[in-house]
Amino acid sequence: MQCKFTSKENLKCSNECYDKEYCLFHKKNKTNIENEKMIFLIKKNKISNFEGFIFEIDFTCSEVITFDYDYLNFNEAIFTKRAMFNYFEFKGEVSFDYAKFLSFYTFESSKFLKSVSFNKTYFYSLSSNEKLFNNVEILGQNFNLKRCINLPRMDGIKFGNCTKIIMIDIKYPNKNYLPAKINYKIAKTQANKIDDYERIGYYYYKERTFGSKCINKKDYPRNIDYLSAKFFDYLARYVLGYGERPFNILIVTIFIISIFAFFYMITGLRTLEGEVICIDLSKIKTYQKDYLLSTYIDFWYFSLVTFTTLGYGDMTVNSSIGKILVALEVFFGVTIASTWTSVIIKRLIR
Repeated sequence: MQCKFTSKENLKCSNECYDKEYCLFHKKNKTNIENEKMIFLIKKNKISNFEGFIFEIDFTCSEVITFDYDYLNFNEAIFTKRAMFNYFEFKGEVSFDYAKFLSFYTFESSKFLKSVSFNKTYFYSLSSNEKLFNNVEILGQNFNLKRCINLPRMDGIKFGNCTKIIMIDIKYPNKNYLPAKINYKIAKTQANKIDDYERIGYYYYKERTFGSKCINKKDYPRNIDYLSAKFFDYLARYVLGYGERPFNILIVTIFIISIFAFFYMITGLRTLEGEVICIDLSKIKTYQKDYLLSTYIDFWYFSLVTFTTLGYGDMTVNSSIGKILVALEVFFGVTIASTWTSVIIKRLIR
C-alpha cells in the first residue's frame, strides 16, 4: 500500500506504507530504532529529496549528507529536535519551503554556493533574536525569503557580489519587530550593493515600518521626546510613505484641499463683483443639491489656488478666520510641494 503523504504541489510519496498510512520518512511518533533506521536509509540510498520528512531526533547535516547531490529538497520537512546545518557547504541548490523548525537550529559558518529558498518557512519563535546565520556565506544568485515566520536576525551573513535578496512579507507573531528591522536593513544594503533598484525602496519602507514599531517609551528620557518621535514617525509614514509612497502625498493633498474648501464654505468668500458666497449650515436643508455641489466646486477651486500659492485674485476671504485658514493652507501647500519634489527627485536619481 502506498504512503498517504501528498505535498502542497500534489506530489505523492512513492514509498510503501510503514504503519498502514505513512512510510517511515513521513510517519510521526517514531521510536528511537525507527529514527536511526531512517537516517541509515538516507545515507545508504543517498536521498536528497526530504520533502515532508519528519525528523524526530537531532539532525546534523554534515553527518547525514556525506554524498554528492544536485539539489537538496527540504520542502515541508519538520524538525522537532535540534537541526544543525552549521559548518556545511551546500554545493547545489537548496530549498526549505514550508519547512518547520520546531526547536533550536543553526546555520552558523555554513556556505551556500547556489540559490537557497525559504518560502513560508516556520522558524522556532524563541530563536528570532539569535544570530543563527552568523558567518554564513551566501554566494548563489538568489536568496529567497518569502512569507517566513520568525525569521532570525541575519547579522553576520556574507553575500556574494551578485546575490539578490528577495525578502517579502516576513511575519513575527510575537511582535518581536527588531529582527525584522535589522533584516530589511540588511536586504536594503545588499540591494544597493547590486543596484537592485526594484527592491531598494520596498526594503527601506519595511525597515522604517518595523523600526517605528520598535519605538518604546522607556528609550526616551522624557514623555515629550517620545511623543515627538511617534508624531513625526506617523507623519513620515502615513503622509509621506517614508518617501517611497508618492501616492500617499497625492491623497493627502486632495484631502487637505477638500477640507479647507468645506471651511471656506462656512466662512465665506468675496468675488470681484463684491458678492459674498457662503453656506449657512443652520439652513443646509433648504439648499438644493445642485447648488451645493456647484458652490462647493467654486470653493474647491479657491482652495486649490490657495494651496498651490497661485492666488488669481478672482475670489478673496472676507473675515479674519478666513485669513487664518488661508495662511494655514499656504503653509501646508508649500511644505507638501517641496516634499513632493524631493521624493520625485530622489526616485529619479535612484
